[in-house]
Amino acid sequence: MNQQIGVLMQFDVPILFVLFNRPDLARQVLHQIRQVQPRELFVSIDGPRPNHPTDAERVAECQALLDEIDWPCSVHRLVQHQNLGCKKAVSTAITWFFQQVEMGIILEDDCLPDPSFFTFCRENLHYHRHNATLMHIAGVNFQRGQWHGDGSYFYTKICHVWGWASWRRAWEKYDVAMNSYPVFREQNRIADLFTDPKVQQYWIEAFDSVLAGHVNSWAYPWVYTIWINNGLCICPNRNLVTNIGFGGEATHTRDNRESLANLPLQPLDEINHPAFIIENVLATEYSSNHYFKKPGWVTIKTESLKRRLGLKN
Repeated sequence: MNQQIGVLMQFDVPILFVLFNRPDLARQVLHQIRQVQPRELFVSIDGPRPNHPTDAERVAECQALLDEIDWPCSVHRLVQHQNLGCKKAVSTAITWFFQQVEMGIILEDDCLPDPSFFTFCRENLHYHRHNATLMHIAGVNFQRGQWHGDGSYFYTKICHVWGWASWRRAWEKYDVAMNSYPVFREQNRIADLFTDPKVQQYWIEAFDSVLAGHVNSWAYPWVYTIWINNGLCICPNRNLVTNIGFGGEATHTRDNRESLANLPLQPLDEINHPAFIIENVLATEYSSNHYFKKPGWVTIKTESLKRRLGLKN
């Protein structure tokens, strides 16, 4: 099935726009949102941090951006008066969003989409609406020009969150506390997902770091949720979103020399659905070998952490 991509006169899929203290970046993303003029826009803004003198002003500037919405649109606001931090603020916002909509698109303030990203998400949200195996639609492509499969996108275990979409049915499974993780770790279930020990180590160290509070991430629990539910992610064969937020003010992407910073946008002119809903193992292995193989944090092996996770050994 081929689906032509074009800008809709009034975009009918709700969008969640997640903001904090970067109004200059947020204005660029809002400009792209304006291109499709969604009927419903949900905006979440985290509160200023204590002892960060510029936060209050910048958060206020982000709130003022909503006055620039100049198309017919129902705007829903979730404004925090105190800072919740990345993990709690974003996960709370997404839960709030899916309590009100069945499916939708999520954009953070540093994720700049091509206009075709919106219709790519819309088509796949409807096409896979009732398939519980599909849990996540990504907007980025880090395959460096490789085209995988016979469609405009492929299926993978790898979950990228720089511009994405999902369904209430999937997010309802989300557990930010990762309550089942101690058993997952003790049974070494990561080996059922990846055969390379170095890839296994990367993810175990990442999950350990989240549980220990060393990494303030909502996204790793989402990855974990998808995997323990045998879920798959959709990834486009062209890069539809670029991250413009690398630098010193970012939460996780501080080094603007990173190879994934400011990747060029590559519009999709049409959507050709793959013939089979089967993981593209070559694409998953490429991502794993290039981005998720070297441990990102120091391995945590303390007895206190093991007790916290309920591990025996």
